[in-house]
Amino acid sequence: MKIQIYSHKTPEDVSASVELGVDFIGVATGELGRLPDEVSYSMCGTIFSSVPTESNVSKVALTVASELDEIVETVVKTNPDVIHLSGDISAMSVQDVAELRRAVPDTKIMQAIPVKDDASISLSLEYQLVSDYIILDTDIESYTGIGATGSTHDWSVSRKIVAAVNIPVILAGGLSPENVADAIKLVRPWCVDSFTHTNMANSKLKDPNKIHQFIKSARNWSQT
Repeated sequence: MKIQIYSHKTPEDVSASVELGVDFIGVATGELGRLPDEVSYSMCGTIFSSVPTESNVSKVALTVASELDEIVETVVKTNPDVIHLSGDISAMSVQDVAELRRAVPDTKIMQAIPVKDDASISLSLEYQLVSDYIILDTDIESYTGIGATGSTHDWSVSRKIVAAVNIPVILAGGLSPENVADAIKLVRPWCVDSFTHTNMANSKLKDPNKIHQFIKSARNWSQT
């Protein structure tokens, strides 16, 4: 089971996550203050440069932008392995994502899908054609973008998406050390993601102990 952890804010966060066995290092980045956990392009680049090249850990930059120029700028200034498109999906069509692929051919694309009902399955089937990964997340109107809510969604819909698409699927949305094994049993994703529930209490900083417990629960799920 692959593991993705958001949202790293310092090189020290990264060192701890790499040592614990995280596969995808996520950073929410931007310059317009759209997200409460956003770090600047400069800091994101610093964080990514601290990932050991020999670790085979993927660096993921999350953006809620929908303008192609801004997304390309994000890629150019932070140099991620993967760009995570987490903005309003209605503002960036499949054709727009295809254009992004042509603009940044060396960067993989992770498309966030808001999981609500069977319409989410159709969206996943459409966007898999222009994406390297699909990440299934919770969409709440009061939050900017898709995800980072700390809330779960209907895992039965996510299970249908995993069965329907033919690219790797990452399950996100309110996953914690306590519920990730149950989520994996039902959904059977390729990877699981955590942000809110691997933070320190009353803090936006990562908690290495919670990350360790999350990884342990996720990778031992078949024994629980």
